[in-house]
Amino acid sequence: MSENDGIHIEYVDEQELIREFRRFMSDPETREKAANYLYESLVDETILGIAYEVHHANKTGSSAAVEGEPEDSQPYTIVDQPDTDVFGSSNTKKAIDCHCPNCNRIVAASRFAPHLEKCMGMGRNSSRIASRRIANTRDVGTGNYFGGDEDDEDDADWSGEKRKKKISQVRTNGSKKNGKTS
Repeated sequence: MSENDGIHIEYVDEQELIREFRRFMSDPETREKAANYLYESLVDETILGIAYEVHHANKTGSSAAVEGEPEDSQPYTIVDQPDTDVFGSSNTKKAIDCHCPNCNRIVAASRFAPHLEKCMGMGRNSSRIASRRIANTRDVGTGNYFGGDEDDEDDADWSGEKRKKKISQVRTNGSKKNGKTS
């Protein structure tokens, strides 16, 4: 077999291949060489494949993931101490409280920022509330914020020109911006 290593032989038809195979297998010495060659090839390929897999696993760091973590020598130790559960973890959660500098209330830490925002009258919602209060005080009573009873009918023409009506854009799909079709 070693003399034909690397040589590629083509046969005319299948019958010729079968005749050549039977000729090689009829000789016991050639049969033994072929069996040894096949066995050595399989063993070499298997060992080489395992060596490549181990090398790749070590190089990429995936060998630790395959092997896993070592097991504990005492996996289920029961702990019997005050303020701990059976695994030894602390089971009491102490809530952190804060004092509001504006109203001196005690507020949970998770609610301190929203409380301070409302308490000091800052933020988005506070400005909306203030706008409503101003609008309510303006509308209540005389109807005029400054306290006079003047007629405001001619206030719209102080700018000198009338307001123009907005032209709604028609989109490419035929619908207006608000979703209605024309």
